[in-house]
Amino acid sequence: MGSTDPPTSLTQVALDKADWPLFTKAQLLEYFERIDLPQSHLESIVLQDGLQAGTVEYGLPLLQAIVRHHSSRVTFDNLVLHYSAHKTVTLDPVALFERIVRQKRGGRCMEQNSFLAAVLRSIGYEVRSGGGRVSRAMSPYPEVRQHQSTTYDGWNHMLNLVRIGSEWHVVDVGMGSMGPNMVIPLRDGFETTSIAPRLIRLQLRPIAESYASAPAAGGEGRPGPPLLWCYDCCYRPSESSPADNVWTPVYCFTEAEFLPQDYEMMSWFTSTNPRSFFTRYVTCTKMLLDESEEHVVGNLTLFVDTIRKQVGATRSVEAECKTEEARVKALADVFGIVLTEDEVQGLPDDRKLQT
Repeated sequence: MGSTDPPTSLTQVALDKADWPLFTKAQLLEYFERIDLPQSHLESIVLQDGLQAGTVEYGLPLLQAIVRHHSSRVTFDNLVLHYSAHKTVTLDPVALFERIVRQKRGGRCMEQNSFLAAVLRSIGYEVRSGGGRVSRAMSPYPEVRQHQSTTYDGWNHMLNLVRIGSEWHVVDVGMGSMGPNMVIPLRDGFETTSIAPRLIRLQLRPIAESYASAPAAGGEGRPGPPLLWCYDCCYRPSESSPADNVWTPVYCFTEAEFLPQDYEMMSWFTSTNPRSFFTRYVTCTKMLLDESEEHVVGNLTLFVDTIRKQVGATRSVEAECKTEEARVKALADVFGIVLTEDEVQGLPDDRKLQT
């Protein structure tokens, strides 16, 4: 039973920059080793002079490499909500450093992007954290996808915005296989290939769920529905007629800055509510790089009992875990996550795979 005594302090951003949770150079080197950052990037001038972090010439290439290597080495997973005795999530950067770097574990969007924000600020990047709503077209529940695919969840996603030159850029390593997993400029109409042939885009537009009506033609004084940044994917782009491309909404977000206390509430709901995807299903994803390690080309994903691989547009079933022992072994062999005996024993009986 938790204490009912009133708290002596509440979560907040430290008002003095000197008190921000930043990592030392030695800790950053540990992190770079964890994500196998190539030597060429370890020699970046940015790591000697943090003022260069905001430059297109030096800061952007290093940021792109960090995002690329982070997404391929740090798994997007919810294992702490299943394989643990406590089933609780921490967003404390110091605790996340221990878990992600030294214990070689992963996490969900708020764990991963909270940690990465602290890393980037420690290097010298200007980072602003924001919040998003995940599209119900991404729902694991077929009925929801069928009937509510044009609507969005509540605020349940975290991403970061990083200033490079005169532009902010979206940096998000917390959306698994459906995330950008690359640095993209916060630019209305921006479109690019992510994991070929998949296209991604950003549009500043209203979403369908708004009580505000569109302004009348030629009318003044009615601003219409609020605009949100919408991140969409096109899985099978048309080579002959781009206008025929079918775009699927992934999430929408706002430029408003979210605070640690916002994520504290968001994380608590998504990690405790029995209707949450994260509390119901075991999942783990890591992205795959090409041989040059310059491009993300696919992913390996465990969902409940099946490991699927996707490279480009090609999908395959890599393994089916028939027993709990097989799933634990797969987490170690495929994803590099070695669970302790206490963690394995912490999985509730109703979530264990049975023969």
